[in-house]
Amino acid sequence: MTILPAENIFLSQTFDDWPHQDCVRSVVNLMMDQSYSAKSIRSTIRTISAFVEWKRDSQNGDPIQVTYDDLDRFIECRAAVAALRHGERRSIQRLRAKLIEAGVVHQTPPDVHPIDDVAGRFATELRRRGYAAPTISAHLRYSRQFLRASWIDGPGITHLQYDDIRDYLASQFERHTAATSKIISSRLRVFLQFCWSMGITELDLAQAVPMVKNHRLSSLPSFMSADQLSRVLAVCDRASLAGRRDFAILMLMSRLGLRAKEVALLSLDDIDWHGGLVQVHGKGGRMAAMPLPQDVGAAIADYIVDGRPSSGSRIIFHRVDTPCTPFLTATPVILIARRALKRAEITGLRSHHAHIFRHTFATMAIRSGVSLTELAQVLRHKEPDTTRIYAKLDTEGLRSLARPWMGASL
Repeated sequence: MTILPAENIFLSQTFDDWPHQDCVRSVVNLMMDQSYSAKSIRSTIRTISAFVEWKRDSQNGDPIQVTYDDLDRFIECRAAVAALRHGERRSIQRLRAKLIEAGVVHQTPPDVHPIDDVAGRFATELRRRGYAAPTISAHLRYSRQFLRASWIDGPGITHLQYDDIRDYLASQFERHTAATSKIISSRLRVFLQFCWSMGITELDLAQAVPMVKNHRLSSLPSFMSADQLSRVLAVCDRASLAGRRDFAILMLMSRLGLRAKEVALLSLDDIDWHGGLVQVHGKGGRMAAMPLPQDVGAAIADYIVDGRPSSGSRIIFHRVDTPCTPFLTATPVILIARRALKRAEITGLRSHHAHIFRHTFATMAIRSGVSLTELAQVLRHKEPDTTRIYAKLDTEGLRSLARPWMGASL
C-alpha cells in the first residue's frame, strides 16, 4: 500500500472548512488501496483543492453546495484557459463518485432509450425467475443485439412480423457456428416469449425461431501437446510481477483444469495450505475441494509473497498496473491465456481461448489411464455425458477396440 506520512495533515490544512472533506479522504484511501503512487495521490489532492478554491469564487455558486454539473463546469473552465492537466479529469471523476456515494451530489437520470427500457424489464423478469447473474448477462447480450438491429433498421419491435425474425436469424447464422447459432436461437426465443407475455409485441414471434441442430460430440476438443504446454509456461517471465501472476494462473488451469472464472475469483480463504486443498467455486454455485499439487501451490505462494499488491480484497489475483484492483470476471484470465499462447507461438489450434488449458488437462489425464468417471469428477461436470467427448482422444483405448482389417492377411 502507498504510504503518505503527511496525508492527514495536508488534507486538514487544505479542506479544513470544507464540509465534504470526508469524501476527499475516501478518494485518497481508495487510491492507496489500489497501489497508486504518492505522486499520483498528491496530484489528485491538488486537483480537488483547485476545485474547492474554484467553488469559493463568488461567481461559481455556494461553496458548500456542490451539484453534479459543478464538476463538469470546473473541467470546462480549466480546459478553456489551457490549465487542464493530465489526470485532472479522472481526479474529478473520483471525487464525484464519492460525493454521489455520500449523498451530497445527485445525478439527474438521463432519458431512457426504449432499448434500455425493454432490456431492463427483461433483466428484472429473469432475476424474478431466479437466473444467476452470468446467465442474465448472457441473455441480455443477445437480446440487446436484436433490439439494436430492430431500432436501427426499423421503428422498433412492436410491429415486427415472423419474416423479420427469420431474416434476422439468417443473417446471424451466416456469421456463426452451429453451436453459437443454437445459443442465439435459444436466447432470442426466451426474449421474444417475454415480449409477447408483456404485450410489447403484437405477435408471438418466438414461434418464428427455428430449432438449430448441433450434434453433440461431433468434433474433437482442441488441445495442446505436452511440448506446447511447456513452451507456454516457459514464456512467463517469473522475474517480473506480471510473469509470476500469469504463471500461477496458467498452472491452475493446466494442472487442475480450472475454468477461467474459477481462477479469477479464487480467494485466499479458498486455499488450505496445511491440508494441501483448494476450494473451487464452480458453475451453478457448486463447490468442490480439490488437491493442490506442490508445484501449483508454490507458484501461487510465489505470487502472493512477491507480486500480489496490498489489498483489502481477499481475491488472490490482481491487476499489475494501477489501479491494482482484484479480478472480478473471467476476462483478465482469458486475456492472460491468449497472450501467453501468442508469445509461445502456438499454432494449429482452433482457438486461443483459456479453455484450451482445460481441454489439454483432460486429454493428458485420459491418455494417462484416468477413467471417464474419474475425469468427470475432477472436471466437475454436472452431466457425465459432457466428459464422453474425451474418449475420442484415448488413442490406445480405441485401438484395443478396433477389429483387425481382414485385408491385412491378403
